[in-house]
Amino acid sequence: MNEERFREIYQQYYRLVKSVAFNVLNDYDFAEDVSQEVFLLFSMKAETLKEEYYNQWFLVNAKRKAIDFCRKAYQVHEVAASMCPDEDGEQVDNAAEWLGDMKQNLFEDEIAHKILLRELTGKLFEDLANKNSEWYEIMMRTVVEGESPEEAARALGISIGNLRAKKHRMKKWIQENYKAVYEESGLFH
Repeated sequence: MNEERFREIYQQYYRLVKSVAFNVLNDYDFAEDVSQEVFLLFSMKAETLKEEYYNQWFLVNAKRKAIDFCRKAYQVHEVAASMCPDEDGEQVDNAAEWLGDMKQNLFEDEIAHKILLRELTGKLFEDLANKNSEWYEIMMRTVVEGESPEEAARALGISIGNLRAKKHRMKKWIQENYKAVYEESGLFH
Protein backbone atom coordinates (compact mmCIF):
# COMPACT_ATOMS: atom_id res chain seq x y z
CA MET A 1 0.00 0.00 0.00
CA ASN A 2 1.44 3.35 -0.95
CA GLU A 3 1.65 6.32 1.39
CA GLU A 4 -1.00 8.34 -0.41
CA ARG A 5 -3.57 5.53 -0.14
CA PHE A 6 -2.71 5.06 3.54
CA ARG A 7 -3.32 8.77 4.16
CA GLU A 8 -6.73 8.54 2.47
CA ILE A 9 -7.71 5.60 4.66
CA TYR A 10 -6.36 7.39 7.73
CA GLN A 11 -8.47 10.47 6.95
CA GLN A 12 -11.53 8.33 6.34
CA TYR A 13 -11.35 6.23 9.53
CA TYR A 14 -9.46 8.38 12.04
CA ARG A 15 -12.58 9.91 13.66
CA LEU A 16 -14.21 6.51 13.96
CA VAL A 17 -11.16 4.90 15.60
CA LYS A 18 -10.63 7.77 18.00
CA SER A 19 -14.31 7.90 19.03
CA VAL A 20 -14.38 4.14 19.72
CA ALA A 21 -11.20 4.42 21.79
CA PHE A 22 -12.53 7.47 23.63
CA ASN A 23 -15.79 5.68 24.45
CA VAL A 24 -13.79 2.98 26.23
CA LEU A 25 -11.13 5.20 27.82
CA ASN A 26 -12.88 8.56 28.37
CA ASP A 27 -9.58 10.34 27.79
CA TYR A 28 -8.64 12.16 24.56
CA ASP A 29 -4.88 11.72 24.94
CA PHE A 30 -5.12 7.99 25.63
CA ALA A 31 -7.63 7.64 22.77
CA GLU A 32 -5.06 9.32 20.51
CA ASP A 33 -2.39 6.83 21.64
CA VAL A 34 -4.71 3.91 20.95
CA SER A 35 -5.59 5.36 17.54
CA GLN A 36 -1.89 5.52 16.65
CA GLU A 37 -1.47 1.86 17.64
CA VAL A 38 -4.50 0.82 15.58
CA PHE A 39 -3.23 2.56 12.46
CA LEU A 40 0.25 1.13 12.99
CA LEU A 41 -1.28 -2.35 13.18
CA PHE A 42 -3.37 -1.56 10.10
CA SER A 43 -0.27 -0.55 8.14
CA MET A 44 1.24 -3.96 8.88
CA LYS A 45 -1.93 -5.90 7.95
CA ALA A 46 -3.37 -3.73 5.17
CA GLU A 47 -2.24 -6.03 2.37
CA THR A 48 -4.19 -8.98 3.86
CA LEU A 49 -7.47 -7.08 4.46
CA LYS A 50 -10.30 -6.59 2.02
CA GLU A 51 -11.29 -2.96 1.65
CA GLU A 52 -14.98 -3.74 2.17
CA TYR A 53 -14.18 -4.85 5.74
CA TYR A 54 -12.03 -1.86 6.76
CA ASN A 55 -14.84 -0.21 8.73
CA GLN A 56 -15.53 -3.30 10.81
CA TRP A 57 -11.79 -4.03 11.21
CA PHE A 58 -11.17 -0.54 12.57
CA LEU A 59 -14.15 -0.78 14.96
CA VAL A 60 -13.09 -4.13 16.38
CA ASN A 61 -9.39 -3.30 16.68
CA ALA A 62 -9.95 0.14 18.19
CA LYS A 63 -12.16 -1.44 20.85
CA ARG A 64 -9.68 -4.25 21.53
CA LYS A 65 -6.68 -1.92 21.76
CA ALA A 66 -8.57 0.41 24.11
CA ILE A 67 -9.63 -2.49 26.35
CA ASP A 68 -6.04 -3.78 26.37
CA PHE A 69 -4.94 -0.29 27.33
CA CYS A 70 -7.41 -0.30 30.25
CA ARG A 71 -6.15 -3.66 31.43
CA LYS A 72 -2.51 -2.61 31.21
CA ALA A 73 -3.22 0.73 32.90
CA TYR A 74 -5.06 -1.02 35.71
CA GLN A 75 -2.18 -3.48 36.24
CA VAL A 76 0.37 -0.66 36.29
CA HIS A 77 -1.83 1.32 38.68
CA GLU A 78 -2.19 -1.69 40.98
CA VAL A 79 1.57 -2.39 40.99
CA ALA A 80 2.43 1.27 41.55
CA ALA A 81 -0.03 1.49 44.43
CA SER A 82 1.44 -1.60 46.07
CA MET A 83 4.91 -0.03 45.91
CA CYS A 84 3.90 3.19 47.71
CA PRO A 85 4.91 3.69 51.32
CA ASP A 86 2.25 4.12 53.99
CA GLU A 87 2.12 6.94 56.59
CA ASP A 88 4.88 5.33 58.70
CA GLY A 89 7.21 5.10 55.72
CA GLU A 90 6.81 1.32 55.48
CA GLN A 91 6.07 -0.47 52.25
CA VAL A 92 2.40 -1.41 51.75
CA ASP A 93 2.18 -4.96 50.44
CA ASN A 94 -1.47 -4.90 49.47
CA ALA A 95 -2.72 -2.32 46.96
CA ALA A 96 -6.25 -2.72 48.30
CA GLU A 97 -5.10 -1.49 51.72
CA TRP A 98 -3.51 1.60 50.25
CA LEU A 99 -6.33 2.43 47.83
CA GLY A 100 -9.11 1.31 50.10
CA ASP A 101 -11.31 -1.65 49.28
CA MET A 102 -14.22 0.60 48.28
CA LYS A 103 -12.26 2.61 45.71
CA GLN A 104 -10.71 -0.48 44.19
CA ASN A 105 -14.03 -2.31 43.91
CA LEU A 106 -15.70 0.71 42.32
CA PHE A 107 -12.88 1.01 39.80
CA GLU A 108 -13.02 -2.72 38.97
CA ASP A 109 -16.81 -2.60 38.62
CA GLU A 110 -16.62 0.42 36.35
CA ILE A 111 -14.01 -1.18 34.08
CA ALA A 112 -15.91 -4.50 34.01
CA HIS A 113 -19.14 -2.62 33.22
CA LYS A 114 -17.50 -0.75 30.34
CA ILE A 115 -15.90 -3.89 28.93
CA LEU A 116 -19.18 -5.83 29.08
CA LEU A 117 -21.08 -2.97 27.46
CA ARG A 118 -18.49 -2.72 24.68
CA GLU A 119 -18.58 -6.47 24.09
CA LEU A 120 -22.38 -6.47 23.85
CA THR A 121 -22.29 -3.46 21.56
CA GLY A 122 -19.64 -5.13 19.40
CA LYS A 123 -21.81 -8.26 19.17
CA LEU A 124 -24.78 -6.10 18.21
CA PHE A 125 -22.77 -4.40 15.43
CA GLU A 126 -21.53 -7.75 14.16
CA ASP A 127 -25.03 -9.25 14.12
CA LEU A 128 -26.42 -6.12 12.52
CA ALA A 129 -23.81 -6.32 9.72
CA ASN A 130 -24.71 -9.97 9.14
CA LYS A 131 -28.48 -9.31 9.21
CA ASN A 132 -28.57 -6.30 6.89
CA SER A 133 -25.48 -4.51 5.61
CA GLU A 134 -27.49 -1.38 4.80
CA TRP A 135 -28.77 -1.15 8.39
CA TYR A 136 -25.19 -1.53 9.58
CA GLU A 137 -24.06 1.25 7.28
CA ILE A 138 -26.89 3.52 8.49
CA MET A 139 -25.93 2.81 12.13
CA MET A 140 -22.26 3.52 11.46
CA ARG A 141 -22.92 6.73 9.61
CA THR A 142 -25.62 8.24 11.84
CA VAL A 143 -24.72 6.95 15.31
CA VAL A 144 -21.00 6.18 15.35
CA GLU A 145 -19.69 8.74 12.87
CA GLY A 146 -22.33 11.37 13.69
CA GLU A 147 -23.47 12.11 10.15
CA SER A 148 -26.77 13.89 9.77
CA PRO A 149 -29.66 11.85 8.28
CA GLU A 150 -29.41 14.00 5.16
CA GLU A 151 -25.70 13.24 4.69
CA ALA A 152 -26.21 9.53 5.31
CA ALA A 153 -29.16 9.31 2.90
CA ARG A 154 -27.20 11.13 0.21
CA ALA A 155 -24.16 8.87 0.68
CA LEU A 156 -26.35 5.75 0.51
CA GLY A 157 -28.31 7.05 -2.48
CA ILE A 158 -31.70 6.84 -0.78
CA SER A 159 -34.33 9.37 0.27
CA ILE A 160 -34.63 10.72 3.82
CA GLY A 161 -38.00 8.98 4.17
CA ASN A 162 -36.45 5.68 3.09
CA LEU A 163 -33.59 6.18 5.56
CA ARG A 164 -36.06 6.84 8.39
CA ALA A 165 -38.09 3.74 7.50
CA LYS A 166 -34.96 1.58 7.46
CA LYS A 167 -33.81 3.09 10.75
CA HIS A 168 -37.20 2.34 12.29
CA ARG A 169 -37.08 -1.31 11.14
CA MET A 170 -33.49 -1.57 12.36
CA LYS A 171 -34.40 -0.20 15.81
CA LYS A 172 -37.32 -2.62 16.03
CA TRP A 173 -35.05 -5.54 15.14
CA ILE A 174 -32.47 -4.44 17.71
CA GLN A 175 -35.14 -4.12 20.39
CA GLU A 176 -36.60 -7.54 19.59
CA ASN A 177 -33.22 -9.25 19.51
CA TYR A 178 -31.22 -7.39 22.16
CA LYS A 179 -33.56 -6.02 24.81
CA ALA A 180 -33.46 -9.25 26.84
CA VAL A 181 -29.68 -9.57 26.41
CA TYR A 182 -29.06 -6.05 27.73
CA GLU A 183 -31.52 -6.52 30.59
CA GLU A 184 -29.90 -9.83 31.61
CA SER A 185 -26.45 -8.26 31.55
CA GLY A 186 -27.41 -5.99 34.44
CA LEU A 187 -25.89 -2.98 32.68
CA PHE A 188 -29.06 -0.93 32.95
CA HIS A 189 -30.71 -0.97 36.37
